[in-house]
Formats: sequence, C-alpha cells, structure tokens
Amino acid sequence: MRTGPNKVEIDGAIMVVCGGCSKLGRSVGGAIVRETHVRPIQASFRPAQAPVVSEPEYEMDPDYNVKIRQAREKMGLSQEDLGRILNEKPSVIRMVESKKLKPDAVLTRKLMHQLKVTLLVPLSELEGGKLGA
Repeated sequence: MRTGPNKVEIDGAIMVVCGGCSKLGRSVGGAIVRETHVRPIQASFRPAQAPVVSEPEYEMDPDYNVKIRQAREKMGLSQEDLGRILNEKPSVIRMVESKKLKPDAVLTRKLMHQLKVTLLVPLSELEGGKLGA
C-alpha cells in the first residue's frame, strides 16, 4: 500500500519522506505543499554583459625539474620524503626531477605548495622569449 509523503525530523533535519522511511524519524506537523513549476516572465531587454577579462594561460616552466630538485634539496628532503609528504611514489618524484615525467595539474599544485616554488609561467612570457627555452 502506498501512502502520501510525510514530513519527519531525522537527525535534526526536516525531510519529506515516504511512509516506510517516516519510521526512521519523528513526525512533525505541517502541511506538505507541492510546488508547481512557474515559467519565468521573459523580459524584452538583455542585461549588460560583464566585460570579458581574459586570464593569462599558463604553461609549465621549461626548467621545472631543476626548480623542484633545488627546492627539495634546500628543504633537506630526500625524494622518498617528498613523495611521502605529497602522497606520491618516490619513483614519480625521480621521474619528474629527471624530466621523464611532466607533472599533471594536481601534482604541479602539490609541488608548488609544498616546495614554495613557482612552476607555472604565463604563455606570453614563454612566447616573448623572456625565459631561456
């Protein structure tokens, strides 16, 4: 037998549940109002659009492996220590430092945060030749 929705309090939250689930909480009074979907009124004007601000695109610093190794050594950490801190395998740290593996966005952020280094540079600086590639 199917019953209508019931308003109950379960673990401090007021919820509308089926009859079977209403046994899991304390019944609370109050009418259950079903909401009807109302179409929004269409306006004849368009709101002013915010100016498009282009954020600079970033690319990995060509010398990322050197920066990572130097920062790790400056902090007195072994590759195993850094791997443990970042929850990465030491082999991943070795491959990144030997430039056999380019870190993904997540690993890049973890490295930048832990080692306090900047590994991303704006594309405009790379294209402009400001960094030695």
